Amino acid sequence: MKNQEKQGFSYYLTDEQIKRYQKMPIEKRLEWLYLGNLLRKAFSEQLFDVWDKLRERKI
Repeated sequence: MKNQEKQGFSYYLTDEQIKRYQKMPIEKRLEWLYLGNLLRKAFSEQLFDVWDKLRERKI
């Protein structure tokens, strides 16, 4: 690989959204993380390759 940095995705959260999330029970937040990890494990290698190609694009 050349001396290039991969480009990622960014998103924006307001202070209000962050505060609402912090007020949620820790069990609910952990459940979301756990379910997200299960979902990610089900993704195919081909999907990760597509995501890498999208990250490399500078849009």
